[in-house]
Amino acid sequence: MKSLARYLMIVLMLIFTVTALGVEITFWHTECESERQQKIGVLVAKFEALNPDISIKVVPVEENALYNQLLTAKASKKLPTVVELPAEAALMLGNEGLLDVKLNTEIVNSFGDIYDGAKKILATSAGDEFYAVPFHAWVQGIWYRKDWFKKAGLPAPTSWYNIIQAAKYFNKPEKGIYGIVLGKAKDVYAEQVFTPFALSNGARIFTPEGKIDFNTPEMVWTLKFYKELGKYAAPGHTTWSDGRQLYLTGKTAMMFYSTYIMDDIAIAEVQRKIIKSYNPELVKNTGFAPLMVNIRPSIYGQVVGLGILDTATPEQKSAAAKFVKFLMSGDNYIYWCHMAPGGMNPTRRSIAEDPKFLDNPVLSAYGDTYKVIASGLENIEKFGYVNGKVFTEAGKITGQKIIGEAIVHMFDDGWTPEYTAKWAQKQMIQAVSY
Repeated sequence: MKSLARYLMIVLMLIFTVTALGVEITFWHTECESERQQKIGVLVAKFEALNPDISIKVVPVEENALYNQLLTAKASKKLPTVVELPAEAALMLGNEGLLDVKLNTEIVNSFGDIYDGAKKILATSAGDEFYAVPFHAWVQGIWYRKDWFKKAGLPAPTSWYNIIQAAKYFNKPEKGIYGIVLGKAKDVYAEQVFTPFALSNGARIFTPEGKIDFNTPEMVWTLKFYKELGKYAAPGHTTWSDGRQLYLTGKTAMMFYSTYIMDDIAIAEVQRKIIKSYNPELVKNTGFAPLMVNIRPSIYGQVVGLGILDTATPEQKSAAAKFVKFLMSGDNYIYWCHMAPGGMNPTRRSIAEDPKFLDNPVLSAYGDTYKVIASGLENIEKFGYVNGKVFTEAGKITGQKIIGEAIVHMFDDGWTPEYTAKWAQKQMIQAVSY
């Protein structure tokens, strides 16, 4: 009995010691759907089992609310240890010195096979360091009814001319069918849709020297085209959810969407959750045009990073680094990306080419289309990057949804493209001044 009591005491002391020496980290992520939260919970439980000295507090945050939540957490000194965040938010936090650039860069370099295109989106102005670790990425483009286009004898919507030609042809509002769905709300989606138009027209937000340069002939020209195209688009403050709904129900010929739409189109049970029915022919009748051309070609996409914050303690940073490497390795990484196959594309080449990753009903349904998506990760562009330079102030502009608000005014209040560009220029200068 004495030996048993002594043994139990030793076990309890060990448990107490591990708990006392343990560290808690807080992980914010933007995967708020219940199914994704459950899968993240599985990964967290696995990590904690392998690392009993580390506990993780998981906090889901809506992407559109992330910027304000980070500002609130900063003011109250309750920032997370590691956060899943889009590039613009990473630039914003990095510009304010809140991310551990050295540690995040060490993690990036430790992998050695992250796509260069994904890395440049999260690079500092120096170019060889990184605000966050590129975690997963998507490519945006126009998803279109290629069967409609073929019947009409129209080319793929890759150029300004082809896009507006098709939008005019298919727009039949009296029948509830629209030529295209554009971003026309004060949200991030509006900026995402507008960006490739601007970039393909040679319009940028920043000069190579980093000055705000929105009010230019190229940008005014882009706004004019966007407003003209809006005549053949679904009405109202359309968002990504409107585009998805209209496309899945056969009420628009074209919509802008990231590769997150792939499972909605291809998988019966997913589609039924959205529109209560399933069109088995839709996936084979859907085309994807990631490239847009006017005076130059452009591919727009987004990189989502994992950023370890500099406000964490050394012990928390060490634990967070273990967690990031865990999430981006082997089966763990594939499990995460398969939460949204096609939308969450791995940034590590070895994982993207892994047969285990490619063995997925969504990815296999699109065949060679996935190769187009993966190759796009090397060539994606965004407003905050000019001639190899990174302007982190772009995060503040996106955070305040200035482009989306400008577009709303242009459509709702009858603003001319010239006045819209002038107003947005002023708002952007104010945004980056703080």
